[in-house]
Amino acid sequence: MEWGSLVGTGIGAVLGVGATLAGDHVRWRRTSRENSLRDRRTAYVDCLVAFRRAHEAMRLAADEDHADAQVRASRIRQAFQASGCDEARERLILTATEEVATGIDASYRSLRDVREVLASGSSLTSADYHAARQAHGDATRAVRVVLRRDLTGLEA
Repeated sequence: MEWGSLVGTGIGAVLGVGATLAGDHVRWRRTSRENSLRDRRTAYVDCLVAFRRAHEAMRLAADEDHADAQVRASRIRQAFQASGCDEARERLILTATEEVATGIDASYRSLRDVREVLASGSSLTSADYHAARQAHGDATRAVRVVLRRDLTGLEA
């Protein structure tokens, strides 16, 4: 038996296995990055949609005819609670970067301010509601910039 053939075969096998393992590792990293991007994108969209759903539900509750101001305030707070925005925010706060968490929290707090303005009896045409709605819109637009930047960083 010739040692050169045996050594060449052994080296070829090691190189083949090494190349296969390296290729698998590259594919695993790419798949992991794609899954992370998809999961973050889904969480970001779900959170912003929950915030939007809360705002719309509160507007509808505020626009209903209520015989009692306490009933109106209760309906508005129930609409906020039922929207799922608390849960969506918590999922992001626990898993997102500090910049994303800060932006989401600012948008959430401004939405709570909208809730309190409406629950206090302000109408949808009042200056207080328009100011709160504008502040929420500004906070939401700002967090969208942060979210896009975060997602772009993952795509690279």
